[in-house]
Amino acid sequence: MQRYIDFLDRYKYHLIVLTTLVTLTLSVSLKLLAFEGSYRIWFDADSKIITSYDRFRETFGGDDTFVVAFEEPEGIFTSKVIETILTLTRNFERIEGVQKVNSLTNYQQIRSQEDDVIVEDFIEAPQHLNQKAKEALQDRLVVDHLLSKDAKSTLISVKLSSQQGSDEALNIAVMNTLQTQLKAMEAQTGYRFYISGVPAITASLVTVSQHDAMRLMPLAVVTVVFLLWLLFRDVMGVLIPSVVIVFTFLMVLSMQMLLGYKLNNFTVNIPSFISAIAIADAMHLFLAWVQLRRKGLKNKEAVKEALQHNLLPIAMTSFTTATGFATLGMSAIEPIATLGIAITAGALIAFVLSVTLAPAILLTLKEDYPVKPVRFIDLGRVSGYGAFIRRYDKRIVWAFVVLFLLLGYGLRDLKVDSNSIKYFSADTVVRSGSDFIESHVTGPMVYEVVIDSGKNEGIKVPQFLETVGRFEKELKVAYPSVRFSYSLKDIVQRMQAVLNPESNRTLPQDKNLVAQYLLLYSMSLPQGMEINDRIDTHERYLRLTLNCNIQETSKDLAMIAWIKSWWQKHPPYSADVQGQTAIFAYMQSSVTQTLILSIGMTLLIVMGAMLLIYRNVKMLLLFILPNVAPILLVGGVMGYVGITVDIGVAISAAVILGIAVDDTIHFFSKFFHAIKHQSFEVAIDEVIRHSGNAMILTTFILSFTFAMFALSSFMPNVHFAIVTVTALNLALLLDLVLLPALLSLVYRKDGFDNS
Repeated sequence: MQRYIDFLDRYKYHLIVLTTLVTLTLSVSLKLLAFEGSYRIWFDADSKIITSYDRFRETFGGDDTFVVAFEEPEGIFTSKVIETILTLTRNFERIEGVQKVNSLTNYQQIRSQEDDVIVEDFIEAPQHLNQKAKEALQDRLVVDHLLSKDAKSTLISVKLSSQQGSDEALNIAVMNTLQTQLKAMEAQTGYRFYISGVPAITASLVTVSQHDAMRLMPLAVVTVVFLLWLLFRDVMGVLIPSVVIVFTFLMVLSMQMLLGYKLNNFTVNIPSFISAIAIADAMHLFLAWVQLRRKGLKNKEAVKEALQHNLLPIAMTSFTTATGFATLGMSAIEPIATLGIAITAGALIAFVLSVTLAPAILLTLKEDYPVKPVRFIDLGRVSGYGAFIRRYDKRIVWAFVVLFLLLGYGLRDLKVDSNSIKYFSADTVVRSGSDFIESHVTGPMVYEVVIDSGKNEGIKVPQFLETVGRFEKELKVAYPSVRFSYSLKDIVQRMQAVLNPESNRTLPQDKNLVAQYLLLYSMSLPQGMEINDRIDTHERYLRLTLNCNIQETSKDLAMIAWIKSWWQKHPPYSADVQGQTAIFAYMQSSVTQTLILSIGMTLLIVMGAMLLIYRNVKMLLLFILPNVAPILLVGGVMGYVGITVDIGVAISAAVILGIAVDDTIHFFSKFFHAIKHQSFEVAIDEVIRHSGNAMILTTFILSFTFAMFALSSFMPNVHFAIVTVTALNLALLLDLVLLPALLSLVYRKDGFDNS
């Protein structure tokens, strides 16, 4: 160690300059910083879900549709409202990238005139509105779709022209244009307009992640620096941890950009995760140096002793963190793999900087540099804590057993669930828009059911159409959250009612007659209103669109399974559920489960490493408890208060595990060293004196830093903040109170027998 310190002392300025230049050079790549919100990044390249959805888009032209809604308490059928709808419909049709706009005014009404079938815009001018109101409220394809049941709210759908997959840039551009136009219309009319739809979700994922990156990341850095200054009131106390943290996440983020990765709502918080790892290493080293200097050691000797005492635990924590999170890097899901690679690299870089750059900076200090004590808390002279633990060890353990039972009971109500809309706070554009549409008009979540009739031109067979109708009725009984359904079957029924009003059948009984109806209807449609987005070219597959209320992903997946099962029971027909809403449901479930599995693998790897290091099963069991218990305890609290496990909570479990493992390793390392030549009571006091400050202050700083994520509009970030802050403090309590009590029960004699 002396030779290493001599080397650092000789080349300290070279090392500082070189590290700074390398970091700055890499940081040039941050100009490539970009964000993405596409659903595609959450699936591997060979995903059957994505390939199936791509076939759906190729066949039916996609489902990228914005929805704009507003309310008039006096009723929609007034001149002012109708003029507003007509104006918005025309304006939206002119937006670049928009293929088709559907509204109450250009809804294609079917009627007969003598022997002719007339298909025309429902309202071309604000005239005869009382009659139009009566007709609209009697039309099943209008109510719960374009018009609310009370005729006080309406919506306009804006379908994008993207054909080959969701175009993220187009989504954002169109949403910005819509917001600009609607803002002007709000000023003109006084109405408040709401926006929803899958493209709005995709666009919001990007804009919210950009907002969080530009606001929360700098805020987190400022918070760390402020707290360090508040605690130390010393330049070095701020500089050492800050340099390690900032240099580490700049290097990691730069490497991410060089590798071609983009940030998303999942990976935008990588700098904060890296900070959690980096600050623990730097704090343990710096606080040990402060304590040694205040004991009277010369600066170089204090640096050597601080590094010598902390090198092994820092190396162990870095190795276990890097190895554990490397399992995430093997995931086929890009954001998870990116996070795993980033944390692995961050753990290794933070270790290197902590044992090179940090001591090099300390070695630049002169001997007369005033070393100040830690403010608010200083455990450097603690004594009697070990005796207290020894005296009350059984009571402490029983108290925690009661706590585990009380909080653990809540685990029975813990669910792995989420929803793409509920990922946004209630005041965001897309969430408030979706909530308004659900409460006033129809279900904002759109699913596309692709029904296979079993043969070419099979959709024209009356028996098939009757089965579709029966399916819709049974689906709405089984799932009342389905508010509206639409397919070409409804057009055939409307044509039947118009051309054969005397018939008591809602559907024709002749395949040729169905074909004639569809031909007449399609020929009567204006340009741009074709039916080729509802059936395939061979007329085998029928597209049935469902509007559903917002619900948990588990219910979405249950409904999807029910739909597939229903059609399997009615051969030769079958069905698949498509659309980006369904993809988000698949994605959220698979990503959360993948994270939970990866975290389990991380824990197993860490346990294996600890077993190899300590070669003692009893120590391994004691090691596991303070690391796993905080996650389980917080899970119980979540069960009580109704917070479900989403992506944010799953990430928090990984961060909690990483930090808890670091603290436990530092505790064990100091304890095993101290117990060899001292009594249990004195050994515990020494552990608290050497590591207690760092453990408490690290938790304190990280708690405030992660609490900043509660300011996000992305609810997984809010849940991440709540869960992480709670669990980190529980982990600290377990490490400083329960772990010593358990050690006291296990080792009831002076000294430590490692056999």
